[in-house]
Amino acid sequence: MRKMIFSSLAVIVGMALLVPSAFAQGGILFGRVTDVETGDPVPGAVVRLDGHAPLGNAEPDDPRDETTSESGEYTLLGLPSGTWNITVEAEGYQAAPGTVTVRFGRNAPVNIELEAIPHPLMAEMGPEVTEGMSRAERNAFLDGIQAELDALDDARDRGDWETALSGAQSLQQRFPTISGLYLDVGTAQAQLGRFEEAIESYEAAAAAAPQMRSQIDTQIARLRAQMGDPDAVQALIDSGDAAPEDFYNQGTSAFARGETDQAAEWFERAAAARPDWVLPVFQLGLVRLNQGDIEGAKAHFARAVEIDPSSPEGAQAQAVLSQLP
Repeated sequence: MRKMIFSSLAVIVGMALLVPSAFAQGGILFGRVTDVETGDPVPGAVVRLDGHAPLGNAEPDDPRDETTSESGEYTLLGLPSGTWNITVEAEGYQAAPGTVTVRFGRNAPVNIELEAIPHPLMAEMGPEVTEGMSRAERNAFLDGIQAELDALDDARDRGDWETALSGAQSLQQRFPTISGLYLDVGTAQAQLGRFEEAIESYEAAAAAAPQMRSQIDTQIARLRAQMGDPDAVQALIDSGDAAPEDFYNQGTSAFARGETDQAAEWFERAAAARPDWVLPVFQLGLVRLNQGDIEGAKAHFARAVEIDPSSPEGAQAQAVLSQLP
């Protein structure tokens, strides 16, 4: 019995089976493909040989492939001698590549074990969460969690932030290893105006996923900017992370405080950063109207209508224009 060489393929070398001499022209490679966890056969797996490196002076041969039977067995006949790349692929399983040396006549069986592709949530949750479960039980359990995550996304998409928050908190309490849930909780809290709680949730997210520290710090600075912290705004600007929304939020805060000149400056920066965004342009119209600059207000309202006439701001701008002299 000789040794088969594989790079990332589980190989079991057993007793060679007898094959009819009529097929003993070239090399014969055979074996069985099974599930590494359950030991069950894997039918329909494709065993493919290519990259033939011939022994002696023979020419390289074309690729060969064979599909496993219901019992997971395969047989490849008439193979030229030499080294072949071998890859086994099956739906729901990770591909198993390797190499095998084939010689004339029968070769020792190559029995191959495939590992199932793990559920997408397994990497975040860790194996201990599903310890002791069969694969069917594990997948059903994880599919249930995925359904909850999908419902959370739906709530977020329709702006139902209370439902999104309660769903994220429920999942977070049960599965604290899913670091993204801390961000989901923080985002919902921020949307509900609970900024201090959101910052705490973001800090917890950074502790759970240190590799995201930089991005999370940006989010925290953005929240502090919304809370009226000028240093946070300047930090975003200095780092190049300031977004048009940051300028706009500063404008609304300044306008609410009656600081119309500062509000106009922030809205102008937001409009310059995103010229097709109707909100800051409409707000500029309101600022100019508040300042008594009728012509300036009319220019901004007209621009708002031009940018997005079907938006609430565009419709409101049109209504205001119709009342102005």
